[in-house]
Amino acid sequence: MDAALYKELLVQRGLTYRYYWSPSTHGKPTLLFLHGFPSTAADWQKQVAYFQPLGYGILAPDLLGSGGTTKPLDPKSFRLNDMACDVMDILAAEGIDKVIGVGHDWGSVMLARLVLLYPDAFYAYAWMGLAFMPPSTTEFDLDATMAQIKAAFGYEGCAYWQFFLRDDAHRVIQQHVDSFLQLLYPNNPDEWLTYIVLLGKTAECIEGNLQLGRPAYIDDEMYAALRDNILTNGVQSSLKWYNAQAEGVDLEDNRKFTEEDLKLRAPSFNVLPLKDAVCPPQMIQATMPKYASDIEFVEVASGHWPHLQCAEEVNDALRRWLEARGW
Repeated sequence: MDAALYKELLVQRGLTYRYYWSPSTHGKPTLLFLHGFPSTAADWQKQVAYFQPLGYGILAPDLLGSGGTTKPLDPKSFRLNDMACDVMDILAAEGIDKVIGVGHDWGSVMLARLVLLYPDAFYAYAWMGLAFMPPSTTEFDLDATMAQIKAAFGYEGCAYWQFFLRDDAHRVIQQHVDSFLQLLYPNNPDEWLTYIVLLGKTAECIEGNLQLGRPAYIDDEMYAALRDNILTNGVQSSLKWYNAQAEGVDLEDNRKFTEEDLKLRAPSFNVLPLKDAVCPPQMIQATMPKYASDIEFVEVASGHWPHLQCAEEVNDALRRWLEARGW
């Protein structure tokens, strides 16, 4: 991604966002890319390289706590309604009225909140793995959540949250950055069945500096950039996305949405990574039809990072879907 195309904006609540911006050409719409943890806007470089030459506008912010964007340490700063407003400030600054939203991981959570608050700002949505989920209206209970997931899938699912919520997690991650990266971006997605979704195993892997192997779907340049980002910018702030949910900073907002609000008005493109232990495809297939009537599911043989691991397949499928709808 061309460094010259990055910009910065001071949003209304006084935080600075860094974002990649390439305007559309030939009447194409803008794609709004929203990354997850522990990524930055550069997480979308394979999509940018594919869709930018086709004339699509590209807007990809470093979301709060990551990359070149402000890094607050108060979980209340990560209130979803506020971060959605931040993203809308960026769109307004660039004169963009309507986009196609593309989300992954926490970026999908961010996209879901944007969709609820600003439905008229979207032509469509593309979900990479984790898709639209209704806002939680109950107090967060990690043990109860893990028990529910284990009853359904046979493992705790979000067991890694135990480590991510630790006060010293950011320090452990920086001390063992290669272990962390090779776990979060596994070469073999099945490693997550042990070290992500089972109790105590994430801490065991990273604190023990276990290195599972460099992912084949990330080249040396991207791996070095991911590593440098963690060593330079840290992850203490971006981990607050987890703290914010655990502390229920969105509960009051979540309880204001009605059943009618939860009905998605625009079409959805859903990539289903068949080897993602955290976002099992059967969960997405069961949930999405409750809120959306226009859905296309595309299965790919990847782990949690389909847009990286199966980039060509994902890009081609998304392009066909967009062009079939006249975008």
